[in-house]
Amino acid sequence: MTLTFVIDHSFIVEKWRQGNKFRLSLTKKQKVILLRWIGSCRFVYNCGMEHRVTCYNRQYPKSVFYFEQQNALPEIKKDPDFDWLRDVPSQSLQLALRNLDIAFGRFFKGIGKFPKRKKKGHGNVTFPQGDKLIPVPISNKKSVVQIPKLGKLKFIHHRKLIGKIKSATISLCAGKFYISFLTEEEKVIPLMPLDPKYAIGIDMGVKKSIALSNDKFENLDVENIIKIEKRIEKLQRKLSKQEKFSGRWKYFQKIISRLHSQIANIRREFLHRVSRELAESQSIVCMEDLRVKNMSKSAKGSLQNPGKNVAQKSGLNKSILRQGWGMFRTMLEYKCKKFGSTLVLVNPKNTSRECRKCHFVSKENRKTQENFLCVNCGHDENADLLASKNIKRRGLASLGLEEALEAPTIIALAI
Repeated sequence: MTLTFVIDHSFIVEKWRQGNKFRLSLTKKQKVILLRWIGSCRFVYNCGMEHRVTCYNRQYPKSVFYFEQQNALPEIKKDPDFDWLRDVPSQSLQLALRNLDIAFGRFFKGIGKFPKRKKKGHGNVTFPQGDKLIPVPISNKKSVVQIPKLGKLKFIHHRKLIGKIKSATISLCAGKFYISFLTEEEKVIPLMPLDPKYAIGIDMGVKKSIALSNDKFENLDVENIIKIEKRIEKLQRKLSKQEKFSGRWKYFQKIISRLHSQIANIRREFLHRVSRELAESQSIVCMEDLRVKNMSKSAKGSLQNPGKNVAQKSGLNKSILRQGWGMFRTMLEYKCKKFGSTLVLVNPKNTSRECRKCHFVSKENRKTQENFLCVNCGHDENADLLASKNIKRRGLASLGLEEALEAPTIIALAI
């Protein structure tokens, strides 16, 4: 069955900010300078955090805020022991303190953890002069950007920048440098109508990464990730035998960080692709409101109350974190907003134990990981697909809608 889906004229206009990340191609001199700058920003961040923690102690019952620490930077630069901070753009150091202030603000609001010290080997430096950071193309795939106190930096320009550039951030990850441009544009977002015919349910799993209510599966390349993880385990055993900060120790650390980055790239590419396809093609996306942090807690327990099945729970936790459930939800949230679709979060309780035909709930309905067999009416189905259909039904019910009998193919017409 094929129907024509006519896009409604209702829309919203808002300022849309987006990051665009590119790989840098640097000279040895530029790498050395950027490493110093990133280290300086990390130093200012860590010192600012220690200063705040000290002042929050009972001995010094005084609160310290961003503007006080920012105003102290010029005096610190005058100290001969810290004159190397003068080489770094002052606004970049100020932004390091601003990020610290934001982290503490999130902590006190209860939406973030207590800020941690930044470690060597990772970090970034931000340049807020967006009007001066205009990329100039030098070939089909490369462009250059002028950075204050540093000069022209080459980067692989594989995506067009849309909107006004607000800032640029240079980051170091696994020994590689990247530049990310933050752009802002006034975006017209069409609002898709809440039509059950264009709704889909999503069930997150371990063996099957993503089960969809249209009887399809989307699977992460877990086999490849496990191979890389085994390589990491072997290298970590070799790393433990090396003297800390020796040449061999740094060599193994470099390889391990690159392998971790490779795993992250595989997962990120998969989740970006699937989340975009769902948000762009469906008007209603339903998924479980999972508490991943609670689900992946350790089962070790304590000396007084030791945990049970610790090894099995540890393996399950690793599988959950490998799939990136929390990251997938975050991607769906902003992509649904970008494309005008609606994301609905439903209660995950018994989604894979409830029969979608007779709605009978029992633990006996799912005796194995893959198969569902209702002990009441005899309905037989794949457990993950059944869960996705139950999630879709619950999501539509929360919106006051009824499930469509048939899911037609969507053909979008521009009006």
